[in-house]
Amino acid sequence: MRTLAVLPSRFQASRFPGKPLALIAGRPMIQWVFEAAHRARGVDRVLVATDDERIAAAVRGFGGEAVMTDPALPSGTDRVAAAAAALGESFDCILNIQGDEPALHPDTVAAVVALMVAQPDLPIATAACPFAHPDELFNPNAVKVVVDDRQRALYFSRSPIPYLRNGSIFELDFRPWMQPRQLGHFRRHLGIYAYRPEALRAFTQLPPHPLEQLEMLEQLRALGAGLAIGVADTPHLSLGVDVPADVSAAEALLRERGLAR
Repeated sequence: MRTLAVLPSRFQASRFPGKPLALIAGRPMIQWVFEAAHRARGVDRVLVATDDERIAAAVRGFGGEAVMTDPALPSGTDRVAAAAAALGESFDCILNIQGDEPALHPDTVAAVVALMVAQPDLPIATAACPFAHPDELFNPNAVKVVVDDRQRALYFSRSPIPYLRNGSIFELDFRPWMQPRQLGHFRRHLGIYAYRPEALRAFTQLPPHPLEQLEMLEQLRALGAGLAIGVADTPHLSLGVDVPADVSAAEALLRERGLAR
């Protein structure tokens, strides 16, 4: 299976302008993500899809490949599709890897690719990891996913799902009666997707789904349209950087893995 990894990257971000070029342990954020994708087993080519020459120049500066895309594209997925189409080459699998997860582990990327190889009928795949602490379940920036017996997503939410019921108490916060072993029933979604080319084209032609608009989660558009999403399990957490305050946590995780000082 021939696989292309595309990292959509925009300079303008309302909460963190210039985020892709922000230094994480001395390197631009986009470089950390690019190098992780490049090291992943099963990935044949990696490129950054951007609408800003500053990002393109930085990528080329560290030896990466960048493709310019239309600034008017509505989403990162549309940017991925445009970049893949511009290459004029045939790929069996196209990865959409968020450019703001500098601690993304190469083995996570490889696990998603392996799932697409193992299930040839699967149109889309993504990844999830365990939660380390019950408090994380109530962070709306940590997206939760529940899966069926075939490891295909049933739903994604910013709310803690599944709900852990107590026999006599109905409260939104179930931490008071949660047992440590029950944390293993929860999965944290990670920002990586694999698409068959036809599934990527179909997705970009779909209108936004009401559930997507409620949760602000693009993957619900696929589920709403009946497109199956396989979920590869990984032990490796990957922290998204949404605001400048998130940089220190990402650096700490990279230091924990021996990748940064």
